[in-house]
Amino acid sequence: MKLSDRYILGKIWPPALLAAFIISFVVVGGSVRSEMRAVTDSVPISQMAVLDILRLGLYVLPTLWGYIFPITYLMGVMYVFSRLAQSNELTALKAAGISLRRVVMPVVVLGLLLSVAAFFIADRMQPWAYERLVRLISQELPMRMTLESLPAGVMHEVGDWRVYIAEREDNGDLRGIVILQPNDDGANAFYADSARLVMKKGSLHLELRDGYFIPSDPRQHFMFKSLVKEAPMPKMLKRVLSGEGMTLSSLLSEEKRLARRFDETGALPVGVELRNVRQEVKNRLAFPLMCLAVSFVGAPIGARSKKAGQSYAFSIGLSIIGAYFILRKLVELEALLPLALTVSLGQMPNLLLCLLGIILLWRVDRV
Repeated sequence: MKLSDRYILGKIWPPALLAAFIISFVVVGGSVRSEMRAVTDSVPISQMAVLDILRLGLYVLPTLWGYIFPITYLMGVMYVFSRLAQSNELTALKAAGISLRRVVMPVVVLGLLLSVAAFFIADRMQPWAYERLVRLISQELPMRMTLESLPAGVMHEVGDWRVYIAEREDNGDLRGIVILQPNDDGANAFYADSARLVMKKGSLHLELRDGYFIPSDPRQHFMFKSLVKEAPMPKMLKRVLSGEGMTLSSLLSEEKRLARRFDETGALPVGVELRNVRQEVKNRLAFPLMCLAVSFVGAPIGARSKKAGQSYAFSIGLSIIGAYFILRKLVELEALLPLALTVSLGQMPNLLLCLLGIILLWRVDRV
């Protein structure tokens, strides 16, 4: 690698890293908020620690790298070439006999390497992270919602129970507790002035004191001084792994299985599931190559930016990203298409940008 290559590539990573941090913070923050909204329907935010929120962000991040890698790399490329043009360093390189095409090629090669890295993250790290995200949201956080941790003053769902606690004392006693226990005939209702959680035979029980019981048949109600019931376990949220939690080989195996089922049954739900899997295969192959596509276009445009300024370079970079997603939207059809056609349509934005990039590389040294 020439000294000029190391110099240019060395200048790209600081602004690209800064852009990656800012964009990741914004994008991951939005995804974490949406995941937390799903969790807080059953788990109060007070029961979530800062570490839980950090883990949500960590597990969400690999699912977004397909977007973040290309955008941040392109912003770094456009920023660096605008700076090199403003300081006349590109002119100095040309005077030293180094063509702009030669200056641009390492940037394109690095874009290819980033595409390989993005594919590895999507195919290996994303399923690993998504599986743990589902486990955290559907199992670990809901299982914390035992009677011991319920805030007072709010009706809660714990297992099959609906529980209201008026007040929680420092010694652990519960005051003014109401329990609704649904059954086939309606619901059983328990009210107690006080209650306490106790361990019996290795399981958690709730000892109700000074209350009354109203069954679904109210004629059988009675009062009690003390009543012990086994405390319910919290319910896990129903959330299954989707295509985001599969490797590419697993997705292809699932696509074959669903295609056989659809051929045999023609069932609409199977067709919808088959389309979703094919769309995920398309995304898994298309998004990583976005790094190469945008670098193919952005590098020669940045090298010809002359002294237009950084705002011009950033606006061009955003225009390239916008053009990519517009092209992607135009070729994204709702119909169930064969796998090969679905994947080919997904690659159309990459192919068009690469073709435009080849033309720009060919003309980059022309006056």
